[in-house]
This record gives sequence, structure tokens and C-alpha cells, in this order.
Amino acid sequence: MSYIDSYDHEYIGSLGYLPIYRSLQVIEGNKWGDYDFSATPNNLILGGGSGEHPGLVVHKLGSLAAKFLYDQISDEEEESISKEDMDYVIDQCYADDILEFCGWSIRQYASLKEMAESITFTTPLGEDEEVEEWLCKSLGELIYFSLFELNPEHNKLKGIFGRFEIQASMQNIACVPPGYPRCGGRRVENGELKWGLHRWPAKP
Repeated sequence: MSYIDSYDHEYIGSLGYLPIYRSLQVIEGNKWGDYDFSATPNNLILGGGSGEHPGLVVHKLGSLAAKFLYDQISDEEEESISKEDMDYVIDQCYADDILEFCGWSIRQYASLKEMAESITFTTPLGEDEEVEEWLCKSLGELIYFSLFELNPEHNKLKGIFGRFEIQASMQNIACVPPGYPRCGGRRVENGELKWGLHRWPAKP
């Protein structure tokens, strides 16, 4: 059993070999970057921690969505955005403390880079691209299109970028298809532990 399995959480999908979770309760772990991580329902978590894979806690979901959107527009489109709005977008894009690698070793980080370069992804890591940037854009696309209710900046970002044609240019997140057995995610209901809690339940 992994660290995340000690808490109520939902399974969202996966990015390569890393499952994507969202805690449904506050996890009070140790200090920033420790193996036993802290998280809230406002975060995404890649990897389940102890017993699975060291966790990567994703903070400031609005910043990831902003990075994805900003990467989509042309120079001409950027020039049409007001200075006030562009200042806001840049502040979002360059926010600090977005990705928290919790107890990762150098070997595991190197493995992440190798995974990101795989041609099995629709959009693998570019030759001159940093792994963190690829992670942010891959997750930012997911947040913008499918997890917008978790993004407190969604309405403002949509107001700025909504007039442009925004494509799903990354498409690196995989989700369990309907009919497949459920794995990951749990919730305690009426004192009973229930497993297989997915973000998007399979339709009957």
C-alpha cells in the first residue's frame, strides 16, 4: 500500500508510468520536498509516495494552465493582449514553487527525463526543452480542458485566451477507458473503505 492510500483520494489518469491523483482531504506530511509529502484538494499528485513511486506534488494549478495557454498563441496574438493582462499572464507563468519533488533521487529524475523523451507520447520532450516545462504544459492542458473547476484562475485566463484557437497540443495524459477494472482512488463512506474512486466514473 502506498502513502497516498492512507488518505481519501481520486485517481485521475496517468502520465507515462506516473499515476495522477488528487487528495480529497488535507494531508499533513513533513516539510517541503520530504518523502512523506503534504497536499490538499487544491493540488495534483503524481506518484503515490512510499510503497509506489516518490510523489510529485503540483501546486498553483492556474500557473500550469497559463503556461499551456501562453505556449499556444502566436507573437501577433500576444501583441493584441493588453499590457495589464500580459503582466498577469507572465506572473502566472513564472510563479515559484509549482513542482515539489518529494524524496526523488537523481536516478528517478533521470528516469523521468528518459520517459518524457519516449516517442510513445503524443508530444514527447523536445530536444531543447526542460522536463519541468514539459510536465507543466502536459498538466496545464489537462487542467484547462478537464479540471478547470480546480483552477481559481480559469475564468480570468479564459477571458484572456478565449478568443484564440486553443488546441489540445500535448495530449500526453492517459485515462482508464469505460469498462476497464477500476484501480486507484479510495474514500471512507459511513465507516466503510471503498476502493476504485476515479475522477470520471465509467458510464453504465
